[in-house]
Amino acid sequence: MVTCLRGARMVLSVQDEFIRANRIRALVTPELLAEARANPPRGRQSAALVEVLDFLRRNPDPELPRYAVLRTPDGFAVVRRAPVRGAPPTPDGADRYPTRQEAEHAVLLRRLRDYEVLS
Repeated sequence: MVTCLRGARMVLSVQDEFIRANRIRALVTPELLAEARANPPRGRQSAALVEVLDFLRRNPDPELPRYAVLRTPDGFAVVRRAPVRGAPPTPDGADRYPTRQEAEHAVLLRRLRDYEVLS
């Protein structure tokens, strides 16, 4: 078990912990983050970006937060999905993003921090 930066405990299988520590961490570079920010269409993403996104989409640790992007009157907000089905999401900070793409990039950064790939 690994302690998460946000105080929760990470519960990863031995295999997922190995992938996180030895593959994903090595793939996340400033260049990869710039590629992700540019949001290339599917099929034009590098193999490294596809691998990182696939790892995050699998949600290997169900205890970590799940995020969503919500349109608000003043832009887009990042919210945490409720752990209980049907409960409303809660805001994850007061930041507002002018575009959905910027908010989705913010979600990517949060997820990478949750998995202790970014500090």
